[in-house]
Amino acid sequence: MQKPKHESQFGDPWEAPDPALALALQQIHWYAQHRNQSRVTYQVNELLILITSASTTVAAALKASAWVTAFLAASIVVLAGLYKVLDSHDSWVAFGIAWAELQVAVNDYRLLPADQRDEHAQRHLVSKVNEVINADTGRWASRRQSLADGHT
Repeated sequence: MQKPKHESQFGDPWEAPDPALALALQQIHWYAQHRNQSRVTYQVNELLILITSASTTVAAALKASAWVTAFLAASIVVLAGLYKVLDSHDSWVAFGIAWAELQVAVNDYRLLPADQRDEHAQRHLVSKVNEVINADTGRWASRRQSLADGHT
C-alpha cells in the first residue's frame, strides 16, 4: 500500500494536499530518527565505558603488560570525552520530548473532523511545529554554549 503524499518523508511538504500535516509529519520523522540515533550512541558508549573499565581492572589484576593496561585506561578517557562531545544522552531526551510534543499536536489535529481542518487549524499546527523547533534549537544552542564555556 502506497503512503499518501502528505506522509511522504521526501519532497516539499508545502506541495502536499495538507501542508501543515505534511510538515508536522516530516518533523516527527526527523526527531524520531535523531532520537533513535542518540539513544543507540549513548547506549553503545556507556557499554564500551563499562567493558573497558572492567577490562582495565582485569588486565591490572592479571599483571598484563603496562602498555595494555595504559591503553585500556586511555580508552576510558577517550570514551568519556566522546560522551561529553557527542552529548548523546541529552540529545536523546531532547529529541524524545520534541517528538512527543509534535506527536500530540498531530494527534489533536487528526482528531478534528476534515471540515474543521481549516486555515486556522493548519496555522495552529504549523505554529506548534515552529514552537517545538525553536525550543529545541534554543536548547541545543544553550547546551553548546555551556559546553564551550566549560560548564555541564
